[in-house]
Amino acid sequence: MQKDIIYSETAENKVFILFFMRCLDIPIDDIRFNKIMLENRFMNYFFLRQYFSELVEEGLIRVDNDNGRKMYGITEKGLSVLNMFEHMLPEGLKKRVKEIIKSMRKNIRNEMMITADYTPDEDNGYTALLKIDEDKFPLIEIKIAAGSKEDARNICKNWTSFPQELYSEILDTLVKDRNKQ
Repeated sequence: MQKDIIYSETAENKVFILFFMRCLDIPIDDIRFNKIMLENRFMNYFFLRQYFSELVEEGLIRVDNDNGRKMYGITEKGLSVLNMFEHMLPEGLKKRVKEIIKSMRKNIRNEMMITADYTPDEDNGYTALLKIDEDKFPLIEIKIAAGSKEDARNICKNWTSFPQELYSEILDTLVKDRNKQ
C-alpha cells in the first residue's frame, strides 16, 4: 500500500513538471525553473531535481544548448505522456500554474534574453560576459575584463538591473559622430 502511494506521488509530480513545461511554452534554464518551482512551493528541491533528471533521461524533456547554456523544454513524447496522465492533476493546481506562468512569462522572457556571467582568467582577474538577445538574435554581446571579483559582480549586477539604460548608453556612445567635436 505504502509503495503504491509513493509511486502515485512520484508519477503525479512528474506529470506536474511536464504540465508546467507545456504551459510555460518557452525554453527555460534549470536555475530559473528551480526558482519558480521553489518560490511557489510546488515541490521539495531534492525531489524536483530527481524527477527532472529522470524526465530528461526518459526523453520527456529535451535539453538544448543555447550559446553554452542548457535550456529545457517538453518533447513530443513528453506531450503524449502528459495528454495521457494530465487527469491526475487537481484542477485548482493547474489553474494556479497557469495564472503564475501568465504573470511571469514576460519576466521569464526578459531574464532569458538578458544574461551576465563572469569567469576567472589566468591573470588573477575576471572576465564578464554580458548579452542581450531578442528572439535568439544577439543585440549586443560584450566581453570585458574586470580587475577583481567584486568589480565583475558589480558589472553583472548593473547589466541585469539596468539593461535598457546601459544598452542605450553604449549605442549612443558608439553612434555619436566624433568628427564634429
